[in-house]
Amino acid sequence: MSFSSNVLSIEKQGQVGIVWLNREAKYNALSTELWSAIPHALDALCEDGEIGAIILAGRGKHFCAGIDLVEDGLSEHKNAKARSKAEANIQQLANTQKFQAAITALADCAVPVVAVVQGFCLGAGVDLITACDIRIASACSVFSVRETRLGLVADVGTLQRLPKILNAGHVAELAYTGKDIKAERAEKIGLVNDVYESAEATMAAGMTLANEIAANSPMAVRGTKFILRKSENMTDEQSLMLNGMFTMMTSLQSNDLQEGIKAFFRAQSAEVYR
Repeated sequence: MSFSSNVLSIEKQGQVGIVWLNREAKYNALSTELWSAIPHALDALCEDGEIGAIILAGRGKHFCAGIDLVEDGLSEHKNAKARSKAEANIQQLANTQKFQAAITALADCAVPVVAVVQGFCLGAGVDLITACDIRIASACSVFSVRETRLGLVADVGTLQRLPKILNAGHVAELAYTGKDIKAERAEKIGLVNDVYESAEATMAAGMTLANEIAANSPMAVRGTKFILRKSENMTDEQSLMLNGMFTMMTSLQSNDLQEGIKAFFRAQSAEVYR
């Protein structure tokens, strides 16, 4: 598991991998160096055959305060070394697409990713968590699709993924107003699964959840994420066909299935004779 970065770190705890946003002094605002490192960190963890789930978390008091507009952000476009405005625009589009791909790496990650949020989760922070499979938060968390208030249109994934998580009315309210919402509201509308009293309790809950996922058959978990991900733009019939073919070629041929069936019957027998 080889990975090195000054702004992002990875950690392994048993079968769980942790990706740490590591710009605490900047509230983990996403610089180019930081978001560029995300796919490499995920690859390093997934290459470890023991990793069954990944947690995405931020060092310090805040998860992510959005794009670092001072260090990177909009200034990158203004300072682009281009021969014309058109060429500068093309360069900016290419940079945006790279940023989009880095966030999409979370959604495409072979194993489930759990976002553990505390403090600020603003702008690009929401892009990050909507690309994760599961989200939990501490009571101190604050969420915002902040781009609208900056005169921008969110362009790194929030407008594509948030509608798959929330109903249309909630998406419109958050995206149009750019308002801040607290963890309690985020849980109520389904942006996060659960809210915990402190950052420490949230991280502990994230580890428990990740370990529950990792305790299952790795092939079954990865296969389930694969089907869920690929089915997003399929009809039910297409998804069922893919699901059936995948099961035939993998699960039904796996030793994990036989072990799982034996474990199930052992557990049932123990319950009957208790």
